[in-house]
Amino acid sequence: MKIRKTLALILACVMMVAVIAGCADDTPPAGNGGTGDGGTGGGDSGDGGTASAPATPPDEQEHFSFVFYWDYDWADLSPIWGNDLVSAYLRDRFNVTMTMEKPGTTAEEQIGLFFAMDEFPDVMMLERGSVYQQLIEQGKLVALDDFFPGSQYVELINAGTINMSRADDGKVYGLLNWATTEPTGNGGWVVNQNIWEEMGSPPLETMDQMYAYLKAVGDANLTVDGMSVIPMQFPAGGEEMVTQTLASFGIRRISGVAEVNGELKLYYTAPGAEDAFMWLNKLWTENLINSDAFAETSEQVREKLAQGRVAVYCGNDITSEVATVVRPVFREHNPDNDYVMITPPKAPGVAHVWNSVWYSLGWNVIVITKDAAEPRRIFELIDFVHSNEGSRLVTYGPQGHLWSELDSNGFPILTRALNDLSPEEADELGANHRWTLLGNAPYADLSKVAINERLPADEQDWVTTNQVNFTWRHSMFADAYLNIDTNPQEPEGIAFSSFELQDSIFIPRIVTASNEAAARDAFQSAIETIYGQNFDIVEAFKTAIFQANLALLS
Repeated sequence: MKIRKTLALILACVMMVAVIAGCADDTPPAGNGGTGDGGTGGGDSGDGGTASAPATPPDEQEHFSFVFYWDYDWADLSPIWGNDLVSAYLRDRFNVTMTMEKPGTTAEEQIGLFFAMDEFPDVMMLERGSVYQQLIEQGKLVALDDFFPGSQYVELINAGTINMSRADDGKVYGLLNWATTEPTGNGGWVVNQNIWEEMGSPPLETMDQMYAYLKAVGDANLTVDGMSVIPMQFPAGGEEMVTQTLASFGIRRISGVAEVNGELKLYYTAPGAEDAFMWLNKLWTENLINSDAFAETSEQVREKLAQGRVAVYCGNDITSEVATVVRPVFREHNPDNDYVMITPPKAPGVAHVWNSVWYSLGWNVIVITKDAAEPRRIFELIDFVHSNEGSRLVTYGPQGHLWSELDSNGFPILTRALNDLSPEEADELGANHRWTLLGNAPYADLSKVAINERLPADEQDWVTTNQVNFTWRHSMFADAYLNIDTNPQEPEGIAFSSFELQDSIFIPRIVTASNEAAARDAFQSAIETIYGQNFDIVEAFKTAIFQANLALLS
C-alpha cells in the first residue's frame, strides 16, 4: 500500500533526526530534548538577561583552547569551530578555540577509558545518571558555585530548580541543559475536522459530551475510502489510553502513583480513577475503541490517522507525532481536512486536565572537569551562550543576516526564515543551535512563538500554534516527582516490580471486561492484589522523596 510505504519513510527520517524526547507519562523523563520545542519558558521583558563580555577583555587574555565532549555517539560534530559566522563571533569575543569530540567507540567504553586513564575532557555533556554521580564522588568535577555571582545562569533559572540540581554536599557540579521555567509538553486531544463537522460540530467540553459524540460516530457507520472509521483512538499499547483518560478525570499518574492529600498513593485509589476505567470499559463494550487496542503497533495507529479513519485521537505526543509523522501524508490526500486540537474534555468536578508533565531541570548536564586549565573562562563562554543574547546568536545568527531589528521583548524580527537557507548558506551562518553549548529553552521557545505569531494565519506553524493554545496550558509542573523511582534490589523496588506486572495484567482485564459489573470487580481485585504485594512500602518511599522535593522547590 502506497500510504504505508510513505509513512514508513517519514518515520525513518524522523527517527534519524530525533533528539532525546521527554515526556513519558509513567516515569519522570530526563527533559525536553534540547530543541526548544517543548515550552514557553520564562524569559524577560525587553532584552534583559543579556550577558556581559568576559571580566577581562579578550585582547588582554591569552588565547586558550579546550575540548567539549559529548557523551553521545550519535552526535554530529562535523562543523569546525571558526568556520562559520556564529562560532567565529564566539571565538573572537572570548579569544578561545573549542574542539568538539564524541566517543571514539561506544559511549560506555569511552567513559570507562577516561576513568581507567584518570584523564577527562575539559568539558563534558552527559546524562544526570550514574556516570555523573561517579564523577562527583571521585572529585573529578569543578564546583561551579563560585562562578555564579553575576552570571546569567542564576538569573534565568529558578533558585528551586538549581537547588534540585545540587549534589549531596550542597554544591552544583552540573549546568542544567535546556532547563526551563514554564510548561513544556505535547499531550492533548485532536478531532478529525471533516468527521466532526459532518456530525454537526457538537461541543466536546465534557467526558459525557465526548462519549455522546463517539457513540454518534459509531452509530453512523462512517467509512473513508471504503474502510470503517474508528471513533476513539489512543497510542499503541494501552498505557496512554489509561493515562489520558485518568487525566480527564482529574488524576495525573506518574510512576504508578498519584498525589492524594499531599501523599503519593497507588493511582487506582485516587478519587475518580474507578470512574475513568468505567468510561473506558463503556467505550470498549460499545465498540467505540478498536478491538486490537492492546495489540496494535505504533505504525498501525499512524497509518489509520494518516488515512483519516480516526474521529478522535488522544495521546501525550500529539503535536510532534501528528504534525511530523501523520499530518504531511494526511493533508496530501485530504487538503480540505485537518486534525484540529481541542481543549481536553473533563469529568464533573475536575478543575483542570493535565495531558502532559514538564520538568524544569531540562535534558542533561554540562560539567567542567578538574583537568580544564581555564574553568572560569570556560564557564563565561557557556554562560554567554546560555544568555538571551547568546541564545539569539546561536539560534538566528549575528545581527544583519537573518534579522536586523528586535521586537520589544528582545526577539528577532526575521527578514528570512531559517528553513529558507540553502545548505551552503546554513553552513556559512552556523545558526539553528549548531553551537548551543547550554540550551536556553525559554528564549528558544518564546522567540519561536513570537516569530510564528508575526506570520499570516495560514502560514503559521501547526505545532507552535497548538502548543501555545493547548498543550502547554495542559502540562503539569512535576519536579516534585523527580527521583521517585525505586531501586529494583531494595524491598520497595521488588514491590514496585510486582506492581508493574499486576498493572499490566489488570488494565486490559478491566477495560475489556464484558460489562460494567465485571469491570468494577476487576478494578477492586487489582487494588487488593497490588496492596497484597506490599505496595504500601512503595507509597512510603515515593512520598518521602516527593515531600523532600517540595521542600527544596519552596
